[in-house]
Amino acid sequence: MSNTVLPIYQATLTFTIAAVALLASPGPATLALAASGAAYGIKRSTQFFIGITLGLMIAMALVATGLYVILQGFPRLATALTVISVVYILLLAYSIGSAPPIKDEQSAVVPGWGAGFILGVANIKAYAAFAALLGSFTLGIAPVWEQSAKALICLLVCAGFDFLWLFVGSKMRLFFIHPTWSRLLNISFAFLMIATIIWSFMLS
Repeated sequence: MSNTVLPIYQATLTFTIAAVALLASPGPATLALAASGAAYGIKRSTQFFIGITLGLMIAMALVATGLYVILQGFPRLATALTVISVVYILLLAYSIGSAPPIKDEQSAVVPGWGAGFILGVANIKAYAAFAALLGSFTLGIAPVWEQSAKALICLLVCAGFDFLWLFVGSKMRLFFIHPTWSRLLNISFAFLMIATIIWSFMLS
């Protein structure tokens, strides 16, 4: 029995490390959360965080059930969805890059759960990561539980590290109040988001 259990633990650990490497690395969602945390704080960014998590759950479900592969079988539809995703992320990157320093927190428009949900669903990097994780790794457990276990690990990694990005961003609030630092950081976040789009295409 021990000879069976040990490889399962090893496979789970390997999968978890891979999930952290792919899902916790900088991407459109994580960078947007960091920027939101820096600009508005954790409390006011909670709905944005929840929306992103729900969107990522939908993206993961599309990959896990094979619907994402089916969609890719229709070139025009797949291209249209990709274009929509890229345009939305580019618009978000532009809004972050051009945002002024935070002066009046209460009057500032905070991204809500809807914006977060769209970002999660339209996250190209997430689809590439989920496809690699759910399709290339085997935990060695019963097939009926295999995908569910991997999906749960991915969800925990996403939620945990996304919140960590939000928390780290909230610690940068003082920089976002300063006009010069705010401009540099906003532009840096925007360029990094664009870079993650390019990287996502390279992965796929």
